Amino acid sequence: MIFAVLIVSFCALLVLWSKLKPRGPSPPVHPGALPILGHAHQLYGDPKKFWVTKKKMYQFSLDSGGVSEIRLGPHSVYVLTDPDDSLVIANTCLNKPYYYDFAKEMFNRGLVTASLTTWKPHRKLLYPAFNMQVLATFVTEYNTQSRNLVAALKAEVGKEPFNVRQYLVNQLLKTVCQTSLGLETKDKSIDEDYANATEDLFMLFIERLKKIYLHLPFIFAWSSIKAKQDQLLKITNEAMFRVIDKRKVELKGSVVKNKTPTRDVKFKPLLDQLLELSDTQDALSDAEIREHLDTVVAAAYDTTATAITYALILLGTYPEIQDRAYKEIKTVLGDEDKDISKDDLQKLVYLEAVLKESMRMYPSVPCVARSIETDVQLKNYTLPAGSSCMISIYGMNHHAMWGADVDEFKPERWLDPSTLPDNPNVFCSFSLGKRNCLGRLYAMLVMKTMLAHILRKFLIISDINSITTQYDILIKPADNSQIRLELRSG
Repeated sequence: MIFAVLIVSFCALLVLWSKLKPRGPSPPVHPGALPILGHAHQLYGDPKKFWVTKKKMYQFSLDSGGVSEIRLGPHSVYVLTDPDDSLVIANTCLNKPYYYDFAKEMFNRGLVTASLTTWKPHRKLLYPAFNMQVLATFVTEYNTQSRNLVAALKAEVGKEPFNVRQYLVNQLLKTVCQTSLGLETKDKSIDEDYANATEDLFMLFIERLKKIYLHLPFIFAWSSIKAKQDQLLKITNEAMFRVIDKRKVELKGSVVKNKTPTRDVKFKPLLDQLLELSDTQDALSDAEIREHLDTVVAAAYDTTATAITYALILLGTYPEIQDRAYKEIKTVLGDEDKDISKDDLQKLVYLEAVLKESMRMYPSVPCVARSIETDVQLKNYTLPAGSSCMISIYGMNHHAMWGADVDEFKPERWLDPSTLPDNPNVFCSFSLGKRNCLGRLYAMLVMKTMLAHILRKFLIISDINSITTQYDILIKPADNSQIRLELRSG
């Protein structure tokens, strides 16, 4: 305990010394900081209240010229809602703060948590796997899983409001696993145990983030959270390594698993592409492949499920918007219950506008963070080396540049480029800058496919004003009563 106090005191002296060095003007400090603790006390408690606190921090930054400071013990974290300043940080500060390391035992060299020296070459290796030519081969799988989702949702028709997000999580986990890992529907190598373990790990990361004393590695190593984390990691690691080992055996044995009548002959899941890189270029170890796959699966299914959930809630709240989206789907697809092609998806312009507007209002990941390793000059302030920066995606998506109707759900704003803000960085639901989301196109294709299948079968009823939002790593509905469904008559 004495040793911990000495460390904290030493860190405080370092911060005090750094603040005495001459530099440009500093951003305003968010109200409510306590001596020594700073704003750390505001991070405890109910995730619903945590979201309210975050919204206040984002709003304070918006009202303070786009930059403000919060303090976690001796450490300064700057909240950015200015799109120009945010892009400067996103493109110049490419390493993540130390608290991203809390997830490194699971994701390590995956693109979200990798250090800059690893991220650069690995992103180049993975980039070809996410181009349109490859993703187009997944559309058949998107349709199959969307039909399975619709079949499952029929059990909820005519009943009380239910938790649609859980249905989406289950189905999108299967979708991501089949497109990323090449698993067939009957293959249970990655199942709900993996998904539950992953979600529990996220909760442990948040719990550690909120308890400042657990930031110290030697204290965390003896905590019950560390023991629980090790148990969960054993589940996720063993599951993913089983998939990798099985696929290597299949490929070596010339088992042409993907050339079936239900799949495009060009279909090549991400795992196969990574194994090919490992064989031909000696580029990736099995451990690195596992880390990338864990990152892709974890980053894709939960965020996408959350995005579709809010889109459905908003469509259920605004029947005239839902009706317009449904009519577009009928115009493009006709009355035939056919699969949706790549060309069809490109014609669903209004449906895409619905998704973009929903993600603007409720971005699945409301902020990303960067480590500030050298002093950075912004438009009005200087951010000092040794601090962190939180780029507020939620704040920019609600910036005044969107106009007086910023808090209104208006998909039509996306149909006329002249009505959008002049600064393109003000919409950043897939992050911004060099470390933006590699899976953006994948997510849009699968979301449009699933939403189109749902809308042409069901009438959605909901009320966004009755939904409480909570925030852990993602923002998500805190309520299980999210939407009701009725069958469409035609």
